[in-house]
Amino acid sequence: VYLTTQEFGAQVDGLTDDSASIQAAVDKAASNANEGIVFVPSGRYRIARTLYVWPGVRLIGYGKTRPVVLLADNTPGFQTGIGDMVMFIGGSPASAQRAPRRIPFPPPGTVPPKDVVDAGAGTFYSAMSNIDFEIGAGNPAAIAISFHVAQHAYLSHMDFHIGSGLAGLTEVGNEAEDLHFYGGRYGILTDKTSPA
Repeated sequence: VYLTTQEFGAQVDGLTDDSASIQAAVDKAASNANEGIVFVPSGRYRIARTLYVWPGVRLIGYGKTRPVVLLADNTPGFQTGIGDMVMFIGGSPASAQRAPRRIPFPPPGTVPPKDVVDAGAGTFYSAMSNIDFEIGAGNPAAIAISFHVAQHAYLSHMDFHIGSGLAGLTEVGNEAEDLHFYGGRYGILTDKTSPA
């Protein structure tokens, strides 16, 4: 799946909220046998809520410069507690839409709060590569990525400009390489690694 303006309406200007466009591309990739790749072109993607990456979905940036996922100054919901910009989760889009569904222990950090299935020991193949993150001023609870995954999942070739935020990563999973952290309170904030 290519995250294009034509198909998903992403403005890629750093000013317009592209949350829905990015999530729609990730959901479409997951609809193909619960696995897929989202290619993200260069640009600045402003978000205003948590984005969910389903198991088996990988986001890969491309172009002359890396795409940047941006949390603008004073974005509502990222001031207290924990606010994750991107959360790798378990389940699938289909399972998340079943009703009624009781999730006994939803993971913290979703903005706005939402009952999603936490990743588990079987959350394989999710990944993100060649995409940078930037957290604006006035977001002291912001964390770029909650990476609670298991085997065959990775993060690579990413810069985290954390600014006023809490951390670049939390709930670290299987493997990461070539990650750079600037500013913020922590680079990596985690109590354990992979859920296995």
